[in-house]
Amino acid sequence: MIILESKKEIPNTSIKIFDIPTYIKTEIDGMVKESIKWKNHPLGELKAAENAAYKHPEHGKEYNTFQCSISPRLIEESLMMPWITRLAQIHFAPEYHHRSIRFRRMIGHFDGYEIWTNFSNKGDSNPRHDHGGWLSGVIYHTNHGHPTYFNDLDVEYEGKDGTMIMFPSNTVHSCKEQTEDKERITLAFNLIIDENFDG
Repeated sequence: MIILESKKEIPNTSIKIFDIPTYIKTEIDGMVKESIKWKNHPLGELKAAENAAYKHPEHGKEYNTFQCSISPRLIEESLMMPWITRLAQIHFAPEYHHRSIRFRRMIGHFDGYEIWTNFSNKGDSNPRHDHGGWLSGVIYHTNHGHPTYFNDLDVEYEGKDGTMIMFPSNTVHSCKEQTEDKERITLAFNLIIDENFDG
């Protein structure tokens, strides 16, 4: 199926780039719409996903304007979830069954699955960081060409709207400070492999 093919990869890296199918873009639009609701809610800070690229515990610095996890209901009812899972299996772990590959999850916590929406504005940035899990990804919803930089590999991806990248979770990456007065919206996620799944 063409929707399971990689658009391209960044040479000499394990970073793969995918075009997002139209229907799945529509699902992502709905996820972003719900995230905007929490961003604008008077109590929205209760839903904030406080990871390395939001409020840094040592500096007290806010790197992104707002981040929040996406409702597990929206993820579980989507075609995006199986699309990402199948891409991960085909392109990064063909020796595994796709049922071994899961979205990282925190059962009983409001973050739910480790997939969240990032809202960045002028002056925001993402520090050098990597992710937990096995494989991570970034979905570019509204990016304005603001690149993701992979520090240790000395390469970057422009972040074309309507594309997604996936890479090993321990790949260090960052985003420089935004200079344009436009909101940047991306989604990021983490996957794991269940080594005990026996098919």
